[in-house]
Amino acid sequence: MSPTGVRAPVVVAVDHAGSADDAVDWAAAEAATRGCPLRIVHVVHPMLPADPYGVGSPFDSLHAALAAAESVLSEGVARARGVVSDIELTARLVCGSAVGILLDEAVRAQLLVLGNRERSGLRARLARSVSVHVAAHASCPVVVIRPARAEDGSGPPRVVVGVDGASTRSPALGFAFQAARQRGVPLAAVHAWSPDPPADLEAVHCASTAAEAIERRALERALHRWHAQYPDVPVVTRLVRDDPARAVTAESHGAALVVVGSRGRRRLTGTVRGSVSRSVLRHARCPIAIVRDRLDCSATGGTRYGFGVSSA
Repeated sequence: MSPTGVRAPVVVAVDHAGSADDAVDWAAAEAATRGCPLRIVHVVHPMLPADPYGVGSPFDSLHAALAAAESVLSEGVARARGVVSDIELTARLVCGSAVGILLDEAVRAQLLVLGNRERSGLRARLARSVSVHVAAHASCPVVVIRPARAEDGSGPPRVVVGVDGASTRSPALGFAFQAARQRGVPLAAVHAWSPDPPADLEAVHCASTAAEAIERRALERALHRWHAQYPDVPVVTRLVRDDPARAVTAESHGAALVVVGSRGRRRLTGTVRGSVSRSVLRHARCPIAIVRDRLDCSATGGTRYGFGVSSA
């Protein structure tokens, strides 16, 4: 909520036609559930195409490009209205850098939603680069929507969160508990660990048992504060001896949402560390929420994301 009382929106980015249908559907439903506005943004690059033969006007080409961009934006608006007809909705067409504009939108949003179509080659690398950079720097949580596939499998509806046990005040945990409550589904808290190899091979079993007990206590400690604030959210814990990225990705199959944290401004880290968030972002088969550790938590356990938006 802004100082003027205007609710911050859920913002969803669309690029070429049809590329973000799933993201628009998800964002519209999320905004309706949160009772906040939806804002659809389409970014175009302001480049004048060269005509080496002098036949066509570059200004005619630019006009055509802008007309196509308007069509993409109109399609996104129509799709959102088809999901929730009475939602407060604004749309913005802007020229510039996608990363810079999306980061600017994030300042005024409570949630930023990006689509992620199956692509290959350079287009795929560029799309991943934008998603990773925006997620690592955005001042609000970022949700990346990947298209569902038949081979992804199914499972009981749930929200999945990766937990490293290092912090009991992680905004990612708060976000995950709130998302589970909002959807009326359980929360699956995944804590992956690897035992240190003992110096004495005869002590392998004892060392592993003691290490597992320590890791379980760390998981319980990380969840304790949030249990108290969200007593109505059922929690299933997953203590797994595995690589964290594999554990979280495996648990994501069939989930409603998977939540990971982000600390640094240079790379994704967080409630699951190192390159885990980046790996989950690339391989998870459900919507992925990336929540930075420095987001502002309210006294009630909710999280304030952004400071409102002006009407368009």
